[in-house]
Amino acid sequence: MINRFLLIALILVLSSTFLISKTRFTIIDKESGKIVPFTKIIANKVINGKDTSVSAMSNKLGVVSIDFNLPFNLQINQTGYESYSKTLSKQDDLTVYLERKVFFVDEIVTTGQFTPQSTQKSVYKVNAITEDRIMAQNAFNLRELMTTEMNIRLSQDNILGSSMSINGLSGQNVKIMIDGVPVVGRLNGNIDLSQINLNNARRVEVIEGPMSAMYGTDALGGVVNIITKDVIDNKFIMNANSFYESVGTYNFDGGLGYNFGQNNIMFSGGRNFFGGYSEVDTGRFQRWKPKEQYFGDWQFNGFFESITLRYHGQYFNEFILNRGNLRAPYYETAFDDHYKTNRWTNTVSLKGEIAKNRFVEVIGNYSTFERRKNTFFKDMVNLEERLTKDPADQDTNRFNNWMLRANYAHDNILRSVSYQTGIDFHYSTAAGKRIDIKQREVGDYALFASVQWTALDNLIFQPAVRLIHNTNYEAPIVPSINIKYDFNGELSFRASYAKGFRAPSLQELHFMFVDVNHNILGNDNLKAETSDSYIFNINYHSSSSNYSFKVEPSFFYNNVRDLISLANVEQDLYSYINIGQFNTMGTNITLSYVRADLTSKIGFSYTGRQYKTNQIIGATDITYTPEFMANIIYTLPWEEIRFNTFYKYTGRLVSFFAINDVEYAEFQVEDYHTLDASLAKDFMDNMLTVTLGVRNLFDITDVRTMGVSGGAHSGSQTSNPVAWGRTLTLALRLNIK
Repeated sequence: MINRFLLIALILVLSSTFLISKTRFTIIDKESGKIVPFTKIIANKVINGKDTSVSAMSNKLGVVSIDFNLPFNLQINQTGYESYSKTLSKQDDLTVYLERKVFFVDEIVTTGQFTPQSTQKSVYKVNAITEDRIMAQNAFNLRELMTTEMNIRLSQDNILGSSMSINGLSGQNVKIMIDGVPVVGRLNGNIDLSQINLNNARRVEVIEGPMSAMYGTDALGGVVNIITKDVIDNKFIMNANSFYESVGTYNFDGGLGYNFGQNNIMFSGGRNFFGGYSEVDTGRFQRWKPKEQYFGDWQFNGFFESITLRYHGQYFNEFILNRGNLRAPYYETAFDDHYKTNRWTNTVSLKGEIAKNRFVEVIGNYSTFERRKNTFFKDMVNLEERLTKDPADQDTNRFNNWMLRANYAHDNILRSVSYQTGIDFHYSTAAGKRIDIKQREVGDYALFASVQWTALDNLIFQPAVRLIHNTNYEAPIVPSINIKYDFNGELSFRASYAKGFRAPSLQELHFMFVDVNHNILGNDNLKAETSDSYIFNINYHSSSSNYSFKVEPSFFYNNVRDLISLANVEQDLYSYINIGQFNTMGTNITLSYVRADLTSKIGFSYTGRQYKTNQIIGATDITYTPEFMANIIYTLPWEEIRFNTFYKYTGRLVSFFAINDVEYAEFQVEDYHTLDASLAKDFMDNMLTVTLGVRNLFDITDVRTMGVSGGAHSGSQTSNPVAWGRTLTLALRLNIK
């Protein structure tokens, strides 16, 4: 019995001697009290005269666990914070408070990254638009947010919605994603930005330039990735937001979130209503159509040490009413068009660190989009309405997309060498009366890989390649190379080359859209687009305990071959054609200055465009368009009132419209100014925010478009809608934690 007791005691002593501890850390920003996610920690000690260390990265909750023999020294070197060092001698859960070294801490971004990375360290130039900026601008959808962004030009169709271009490349060449999942539902090649709600957005990440090697087709011009909220700082949160605009806009949304253990559930939703507007009262017909939107968002987030499991569902419903003019001779009847849109999105994702320096991300998604158009005959005497008898007046189109994206990254597999590899599968279908047969489908299946090599501690090379199998088109190998060189702690240089490939979409190939204002026919003989793109960027960043200052000049050049363009093929019929080449080139510079009471950014860009046919003599001149923007958020020295102003000058656009594959007609769009201003103040211990503002201070409604017809010198002039004039706004935001 005594021998057994001595044996047990000996085992306990030896076990305590070689104890392997599992220590759990939570990383907190000491100044704000917020978590600091994706922080790399290093534990080290001397064993048998040799330095030994292990490293790990905190998850989205700022939590990290590490297995290592006690005692050991803990070190944290996070960008923007003072170095942290502490020797631990006993097993314990620890909250680490990091002190800021500089005033401004760069945003952590995920788009195009191996692992979450700060904007300063990213090999790509990423413009991260924060939640605070979104709220200051009272941007309820992506169109409103992009209105004053530089290098981004918006266009408006009051039936098909708003679209955008980046560095002169537009429509189908700009990939719009939510948490890395492409938004489905392109009409006329564009996603309607006013349908992309931002009520649950944590930030919006924009990368200018081709990302085809990483994200495939639709990413020739760049990507816009909306990152939604998935972390709750408190046990329970509730928020409610309302917005009124004097033109007749009434928006309301709200959300709930609950933490249980390391997991949470979140729900949000709302309604946006716009009553319609015309500059001149023309009776029933309104140039800006009445619109009503409902949207919902629900999710479960499970955090398991270094792994995150997430289910995210979204729903969107929109109704647009296009009232017709009263019909002669008695003016007692009219024809009305109803446009109804439904979009469902369901996503399951798993991501995190599965082993030391080994990261995995898997995203599975199913999205569906339905657009229904019905024409009604309305009797204004008894207010009855009935569907018209013409079958061409009634139409329903459905688009479905299945996606599976999985990637595996190994950080520091060799000293200063990391790599990422993955698959990206998309299968899409389109069906409806406007499709030339009952259903069309296309598959796009790709393998991609990228290697990052850090040479000389300050020079990064990151080549990437994408191998594509498209079920409709033979795809080339799509390579890219990105280089980043840090001259010192403040000055860095980025350069990139990328090849792009884009197969025509199902809409461009087969979709037909016809109403009183549109007559667009798909073209199943289209070729795929290819491109070569070059970007150069310089970044100077200076920070102190009181301010942050950044200057970023950039240069870009895009050469797109077989560009798909909409052309007037006969009388009033439009269709998609390939033109020879389309080049965009230009330069831009932005300056940012941030301190405790001020966040400011100004910028200037100069973008050129040139069209070339397959014949040398068909080249047009290069035409340039200037832009200038200024965003200022300033806290006034009394009553802590914030003054927000967002300004943009959009210069005159001289461009060309394809008549056929060898002939162009020049058109010009006049320049215009956009300026929004508001005052915001917090009440009830920052739980309630009240914002009063004025939108469109210059009272812009339309811009003139002047052009020529078929090369003749007889001019024509139309106007394009930009906004509905000067309005007053009131926003209330309530947050309960």
